[in-house]
Amino acid sequence: MPSFPVHLAVADMLAENIGVQNKADFFLGCIAPDSVNHKGFASRELRYGAHIRSTDYDLWKKQLAEFYINNKQAFSNSIDYLKGYLFHCITDIAWDEAVQPQLFAYLQRNGALSRDEITELKWQELFRFNSLVINSAHFTSSVCLLEKAQPQAIATVTAQQVSDYRDYVVNDYKDKISSQPPEFLNMAHVQACAQRTQELYEQLIES
Repeated sequence: MPSFPVHLAVADMLAENIGVQNKADFFLGCIAPDSVNHKGFASRELRYGAHIRSTDYDLWKKQLAEFYINNKQAFSNSIDYLKGYLFHCITDIAWDEAVQPQLFAYLQRNGALSRDEITELKWQELFRFNSLVINSAHFTSSVCLLEKAQPQAIATVTAQQVSDYRDYVVNDYKDKISSQPPEFLNMAHVQACAQRTQELYEQLIES
């Protein structure tokens, strides 16, 4: 799963393609699921609830489509916030399908590693990659709109959690940035993720 700079970059790439009207709401929704981890890694129950997630990816996709249908009325005045929230989860799936297998293969090139070792190396590379993504036009044009949206409770995420995480993303995210350049990831991987995200979004939300 990608870090929030990638989420925002992909969201900016595709917002107009998928008919987003309120970009501020959409972008805030796009970071909201990760709000549960802002003050420390949340429990599995909270993380999975926030991402409407299942370990079975087919079931996860089904749950996202159903969540949209079941919540459209409740978010009728802020539908792009709901769409952004689901867009985040769909981007997680797209990254896992289109990019992460390549990244894992790269990390394992020097021999078999444990799951924990791979996870640690993955996040190190993602933090290195963030140093590139935050300088992209797609990231800068999206992050500047976050403060124009109203945080709302959704799934297992509270409005206060979204507000706190939004403030962190806008003002203080340097702990997620490495001074080193990425060793493997590049903007072509963001494009690949965006392509798969659009395919899944059209299939699950627009169909």
